[in-house]
Amino acid sequence: AAAPPGGGRSEISKRFSRHFHMLCLPSASVAVLKSIFEGILGGYLVSAKFAKDTQGLTSSIVTSTIGIYHRMADELRPTPVKSHYTFNLRDVSKVFQGCLMVKSKQAPNSKTFAKAWVHETLRVFCDRLINNDDRSHFTHLVAEFIGRNFSLGWKHEDLFETELPLLWCDFLRPAMDDGTIYEEVKDIQSPRKVLIESLDDYNMTFPTQMKLVFFEDAICHICRISRVLRQPRGNAMLCGVGGSGRQSLTRMACFLGEVKAIQIELTRGYGL
Repeated sequence: AAAPPGGGRSEISKRFSRHFHMLCLPSASVAVLKSIFEGILGGYLVSAKFAKDTQGLTSSIVTSTIGIYHRMADELRPTPVKSHYTFNLRDVSKVFQGCLMVKSKQAPNSKTFAKAWVHETLRVFCDRLINNDDRSHFTHLVAEFIGRNFSLGWKHEDLFETELPLLWCDFLRPAMDDGTIYEEVKDIQSPRKVLIESLDDYNMTFPTQMKLVFFEDAICHICRISRVLRQPRGNAMLCGVGGSGRQSLTRMACFLGEVKAIQIELTRGYGL
């Protein structure tokens, strides 16, 4: 209930705290975090019958994720302009939640699964960063951990300076009996084609027509929103200037994921 004082949080007076039993919860140590997340990820990779070389990545992925989290929390502190730069253990668990959406068929080898992990770190940490300097700082940080903990021979330019951004989504193919297929986007035309067809279906289904142009950034944003919508308890806050397409892209992502979009509207009879 009470975080340590500082950063806008004031001391709790003894007159107030005397009414309570006080429990102090220290931060989990690196060894505890590794034990928890290696159990989760390692168990999934074995039960989902991933290849042996992919199962061998468990320790590297967990160590790198925890290392990235600690470095981000230390080096990118919240300021008045970046008040949302508050990284906590929920972010670490979100990375693994994303990795657990990948099936063994879509990641037949260790390189593909490692790419999926990099993609999830980008979605969880990098999407929150507000300028190119911070994003560059993050991508070089990921490249540093990959060089240190993985024997894949990847450098920064192999992952983050390619023509097509690293992107995974679940709407390229129709959903199967066991759910949607979360896979890597290998060329930008595949999602664009699906989105153009879905937009036609949307405009035939709903009376309010949407006229959208699916340029690369719009496609990336829809992939991000649909990723959040397919996660249990997934939530996102879309920041941008008015007219930048937050509502339209959210409606499009909801339509793709067959999720009902509800918008609160102030009307004359608006009450509780």
